[in-house]
Amino acid sequence: MPKDRGLKEAQDYFDLIPLIENQLKKKKKIKILDAGCGYGIAMMDIVKKFGDRVEVHGFLDNSRWGNPNIMKKESIKRGIFTKSEIKKIKLPKYHYCDASVKLPFKSNTFDVIYSMAMVYLVDDKVNFFEEANRILSPNGIARISSPFGRETRGRRNYLKNKGMPNHYLEFYEIWDKGKEIEFHKYINKFKGIRVVVRGSGLKERNYVEIKKQPKIDLKLRFITSIDYNFIWKDWGGVKSIYTTQFKFNPRYKKSDKSYYRK
Repeated sequence: MPKDRGLKEAQDYFDLIPLIENQLKKKKKIKILDAGCGYGIAMMDIVKKFGDRVEVHGFLDNSRWGNPNIMKKESIKRGIFTKSEIKKIKLPKYHYCDASVKLPFKSNTFDVIYSMAMVYLVDDKVNFFEEANRILSPNGIARISSPFGRETRGRRNYLKNKGMPNHYLEFYEIWDKGKEIEFHKYINKFKGIRVVVRGSGLKERNYVEIKKQPKIDLKLRFITSIDYNFIWKDWGGVKSIYTTQFKFNPRYKKSDKSYYRK
């Protein structure tokens, strides 16, 4: 997970600055969440640009990837704030949690959620999309970089060079009645969530956009995940495997009773 990406990279990924500006036209002050915030560079860039009109939060699964002390040190090092300036601002707040389970935020909290480089490491990616919708405020919007389609070419080439086989170069598997469905084609069927493609060629960027809904249920059961780094130290990323089949009678193994047909 790149830990030092700033607002410039977020703008390049999903046109973040106009999104924040548009939300500020509706409210005097908005709440923003950076999912997978790393060193907090993008969060500090946002505070620098928008001042006290924004309240910024970020989360990670572990403090070793980022914390307030690292954020302050890196912000001064990069010239975002001086030592004296940083004492006068309200710092973004760090939280530590797992994006694969229920997030520790109240419903209807954030006006903007963005995530540049986290989802490919999450075990249950669909849970995070559904949770992002839950914690969005009314009229809130989330933009989440997610590894699928052409946007993963660079990552695929990198992993291929590390010896990763082709069947491990995807980060989603969705199965419906024994047939695999492409991730973007599946989620585009649901209201309020879609895949957006920006740019072309090497500059193409794909992301998932979520516009607040009363509820988003992608109707997928999480089966398991495969952490490629557990297989070999030079590999990275997590494949998440899902099925549309909820109720069934396992043929060979015992399973959670909730999955049995009644």
